[in-house]
Amino acid sequence: MIRFLKLAFYLFAVIILIVSCSQDPTSVGSELISQNEKIAFQELDSYQANVFQKSVNYQDKFKFGLSNVVLMGKNSFAESSILMRYHIYLPDSILALVKSGQYVVKSATMKMIPRYLLGDKTATLDFSVFQVRSDWSPVGFDRDSIPSLVYDPVDVSSGLTVNDTLVKFNLKNDVVTQWLKYSADSNSAPKNFGILLKPKLSSQKIVGFNSAIASSSTNETVLTVELERPSIRKDTLGISPFFHIYYLTGQVPQQNSNLTFQGGIGLKGTLFFDLSSLPKNIIVNKAYLELNVDTTSTLDGNPSSDSLFAQILADSTTRKLTRDSSVVTVLAKKDKIYTGDIAWMVQKWQNGESNQGILLSLWDEYASAARIAFFGSKDPNKALRPKLKIIYMQKK
Repeated sequence: MIRFLKLAFYLFAVIILIVSCSQDPTSVGSELISQNEKIAFQELDSYQANVFQKSVNYQDKFKFGLSNVVLMGKNSFAESSILMRYHIYLPDSILALVKSGQYVVKSATMKMIPRYLLGDKTATLDFSVFQVRSDWSPVGFDRDSIPSLVYDPVDVSSGLTVNDTLVKFNLKNDVVTQWLKYSADSNSAPKNFGILLKPKLSSQKIVGFNSAIASSSTNETVLTVELERPSIRKDTLGISPFFHIYYLTGQVPQQNSNLTFQGGIGLKGTLFFDLSSLPKNIIVNKAYLELNVDTTSTLDGNPSSDSLFAQILADSTTRKLTRDSSVVTVLAKKDKIYTGDIAWMVQKWQNGESNQGILLSLWDEYASAARIAFFGSKDPNKALRPKLKIIYMQKK
């Protein structure tokens, strides 16, 4: 009986608690808070408020040597070539045999593993391999370095095979023989400046490979050299590029109403919203930036260029970034829209920092040749223009 009474009392207490919790929590004590101390959320929608905005494309000075991916191939708007340079280190005993001609190169085969694709995977990829005759370095290599590049116009490759998982070709034996002789005696052969892989006109896609500086447990671009000392022994060398970069050339899209980004050439953009109508004494909770993709002018690759980096500008004319430019906001893709929260940027502007707009770029611009186009601030359809929706609060 006592057990029953305890259970009944427990159930009664629970029922009372549920009933009391279901009451309006703001009805008790609401009059104790003055209207001036209450916080109210408000919203500024750039589309609904017809806020002035401006989007501009520009091409940055692109440093090709910073990429951990190298691209090769061509399409309707871009062509990309690969430069490889080798420093070959061998024991003195082998170098002596190479110098005396007792070691002979029997074969030299290059194998490269594709990691990126822009275009139809069934499309053609064909290229020639040339010996480079001018000095070059990945440090500071940009579009101004390309005209000074000198190479022999003779293709030194053969047996090219291309599929989804491997690109393979042979180098002429005498090319590698010259490299080995130069390592043994710099006066016995031309200096080794490496090779250039340049796409042919028939190529219709761009393929990417991990570069020599990519963090990988295995070397994915390897030149396998078979050496033979007739009637005595055979050796195999696996040589990876010491320097390994690409350079991309092509047409920058014509300036129209779109805001376009392209990997491999440093095509970025800036975006500005006039937020002078925002009250000053506010706390910015959210600031959703939204860009709509123009699919008719977009060509994306695999892996996809599915995000944009947004950074705050200190000067919109020089495109100089603020001191906290290492803080990057990501605009992620969902369906045909890229969106991200730039509340911290808007808060800085409301706290007194000059609103110079933001800098936008592809997150993988060094490892991609994709062209991603968005409807810009001058698009005839206002609903497709960039949008900024700000949610903020202030005291009444």
